[in-house]
Amino acid sequence: MEEDKRNVILFFAISVLIMVGYPYFFNSDKPTVSQQIIQKISDASTAITAPAPQTVRPIQKAEVKTIKIDAKNLSGVISTRGAKIDTIYLKKYKESLDSDKAVSVFGNKNSRYFATVGWISENKSLLLPDENTCWSTSSTTLTEKSPITLTWDNGQGLIFEKQISVDENFLITVKDSVKNYGATNVKLTSFTKINREFTGKMDSAVSFYEGPIGYLNGKLEEISYEDIVKSHEIKHETNGGWFGVTDKYWLVAFIPNQKIKSTVTYRYLAEGNKNVYNIESQGDAFDIASGASATATNHVFVGAKEVNTLDMYEEKLGIQHFDLAIDFGCLYILTKPLLYALAYIKGLVGNMGLGIILITLLIKLLLFPLANKSYRSMNRMKTLQPKIQALQKKYADDKVKLGQAVSELYKKEEINPIGGCLPLLIQSPVLFALYKVLYISIEMRQSAFIGWIHDLSLPDPLSIFNLFGLIPIDLPSFLQIGIWPLIMGLSMLLQQKMNPAPADPAQEKMMLIMPIMFTFMFAQLPAGLIIYWTFSNILGIAQQYMIIKLDERKKAVKK
Repeated sequence: MEEDKRNVILFFAISVLIMVGYPYFFNSDKPTVSQQIIQKISDASTAITAPAPQTVRPIQKAEVKTIKIDAKNLSGVISTRGAKIDTIYLKKYKESLDSDKAVSVFGNKNSRYFATVGWISENKSLLLPDENTCWSTSSTTLTEKSPITLTWDNGQGLIFEKQISVDENFLITVKDSVKNYGATNVKLTSFTKINREFTGKMDSAVSFYEGPIGYLNGKLEEISYEDIVKSHEIKHETNGGWFGVTDKYWLVAFIPNQKIKSTVTYRYLAEGNKNVYNIESQGDAFDIASGASATATNHVFVGAKEVNTLDMYEEKLGIQHFDLAIDFGCLYILTKPLLYALAYIKGLVGNMGLGIILITLLIKLLLFPLANKSYRSMNRMKTLQPKIQALQKKYADDKVKLGQAVSELYKKEEINPIGGCLPLLIQSPVLFALYKVLYISIEMRQSAFIGWIHDLSLPDPLSIFNLFGLIPIDLPSFLQIGIWPLIMGLSMLLQQKMNPAPADPAQEKMMLIMPIMFTFMFAQLPAGLIIYWTFSNILGIAQQYMIIKLDERKKAVKK
């Protein structure tokens, strides 16, 4: 029994020694065999499921800033959110004579009108800058001498850079660059877009073209808003050229690289009660290798349709017929030289009204021989009126004999009845071309004449029906008959009286009504056109009166 107790005590003592002494005498950092097996299994599992090293950077976040445009002729702002060109003012053109506010091409709160440049790709998973992208920039002022640079990192290995510059006139240049830091090639295509929005329907002008326009593949394309609405989408392929939207005095147009082929699309989108028109283009296509970069350059014109300025850009950028943004009409060969002459004379005399009178006088002098022949023929016809009237009474019931008798009279007097018409027909294109030039010329806008005419591009503001402003009542437009339209009507009536009367009495009565009709019709035309027409009539009357007196003197000498 005692021995059993001793053995139990000895067992416990040895157990305690083993438990206490084992860690001290036998401790090791080396894992056991089972631990090694477990560790190898764990390492293999980790090698299979662990993600690859991070090769892309996080998308950068930039603060939204406003870049101020302060050039000689342009002002406005560009937001770093989207980098759209959407607020542009023309410094030297005012909205009205009573306002100091500059004309706004972009920036109208009631309609979204802007231009933008960027990139597109067939790879839909590729992040590209859009209208919500916030670009980074260190500069907040854009001038002729200080272009700005915007940058954006898409976090997928592409860094986009947009350099924007402006010149002293109306041209903004955008250089879009892409640097590929990724491991694979990237295919990108440059694009441009002009977005114009209207509430309701856009009215079409009668005497000049307004709307989407382009000089594509050597041909002027005037693609009306109505055409785009009908087709929803109109596409053109072109090499070089230009395209945009024209108004009477203002133009927004993209001028792409003239050496590449572009696809230009005119598109209509209906958004509620708003009509949206997009003019888009796809130009340079790039396959950008890893480590490489690409650049696409586009020019956007936002400004006034000054013929000298358009011609300057045409030569500088090597584009064709940029001047056709001005609606010269079918008589281009006459209207453009006349527009040059008008702009020159206005600069010379400093008054557009006097310039109109001078250029009308010069044209009358150039056409003097033709007009002289016409007036002399009409004067001789007028002297035959008593004889013709006698024949009309004699052959009142026989039209055939009357015609024969009148023809014999013309032969006897050696008069060609159409001799007065041909010179007039030859003069007509020149006179119509000048009329067209005065209608479309930006030189007419807000130019004053003497007296109450403060803007030659607007109708005469006075009216005979409210005693030229003495009676304070508002009149409908058809009763707005000013002093200059009245003078024009009287000059037409006097000139008509100097011409031979028509053989037909009914026709004679209609001719007497025409000056009254023209007075009402022309009253709503720009005052500059009325002054031109009136002064042209007065010069014609003076020339015709001189011819009548000379012919009377010759007859007196013969007698």
